[in-house]
Amino acid sequence: MTGLQWEWGQPPEPRFWQLLTTVAKQEPWAIEHGLLVAKLTALTARALTLPEEQVERLSVAGLLHDVGKLVLPAPLLQKAKPLTAEEFEQVQRHPSVGARIVGALHLPSFVTEAIRHHHERVDGRGYPIGKRGDEIPLEGRIVAVGELAGALLTPRRYRPPLSPAHALERLQGFAGTALDKELVRAVQHQLPLLFGVRSLSSLAQCTQPVPLERLVREEEANLWKAVSAFAQRLIAEVERLLGRSFCVAFAEQLNRWFARCEVPLRFQDLTLKSQYQWWQTLGDLALFARTFVGVMQATLGHLVGAPFLSEWLNQVRAQLPESLDAVGLRYGLWVWQTSAASQALAVNGE
Repeated sequence: MTGLQWEWGQPPEPRFWQLLTTVAKQEPWAIEHGLLVAKLTALTARALTLPEEQVERLSVAGLLHDVGKLVLPAPLLQKAKPLTAEEFEQVQRHPSVGARIVGALHLPSFVTEAIRHHHERVDGRGYPIGKRGDEIPLEGRIVAVGELAGALLTPRRYRPPLSPAHALERLQGFAGTALDKELVRAVQHQLPLLFGVRSLSSLAQCTQPVPLERLVREEEANLWKAVSAFAQRLIAEVERLLGRSFCVAFAEQLNRWFARCEVPLRFQDLTLKSQYQWWQTLGDLALFARTFVGVMQATLGHLVGAPFLSEWLNQVRAQLPESLDAVGLRYGLWVWQTSAASQALAVNGE
């Protein structure tokens, strides 16, 4: 089994991740699904032997294809029952809204158009426009393959993920109706790479669903390392500068917050201890990590005052290994800093 990591030398820009993390507050599995669609989009594009730079940019489109859901209410996105006609009409807005959001990030126009068209169908029954066949840009048809395959493999409120074998069967069934049949034919031979098997016949034997958390385990581990390492270094700096008694009081304040949130964490002898994994999705962990850093900042601000706090927190952050600092940056953990990505989230969906 392979993992869902970003394939190129640098991870996606922090502003991309922070958009995706914000969607995850409203829709579970949004980060995992975005990573999965990015990977499947890359497999589809590579099957067409597109230039690697274009493959990478199309992966960004796959990663961000659902950012238009930022304007949809969480209860609608998490509804287990069938949508009403009015609710489905709301959902149909998200590709156009997503294209406007991504257009503001100054990415190539084909990335924007791929997102705008990722729910169009070659039989003309898609949305938001209802284009058919070659009227749909190639990039949109590529991301559509990645999105539909990713949706089959992603848990939903109303069903568990499909097995790789069942997902392949369903994907083939959509060829020529929802999806470009030539793209389905091309990508199906790449799908075994996602699951660490060598052939379609081997993939057909994968009849049990693969939990998405298995595919993102390394990403989860890196995020936990980043927030726990920052917390531990901050505790050490508080003790060094303000004394052990003050540090113990600070840690106890945080322990009370853990208890109120019913999170199985605790500082014991000024060391952060975790009893078990309590989060269900990568989005859950990202939201907790960002909130935890914010609570540490606010608690220190209340105890010692705010004038020099940002500079102090930056000094603690500078002690982190570069790789963990990058994880914190892309998940927006350094909440005391003004972020251009935060401004990009203030999008009017009308």
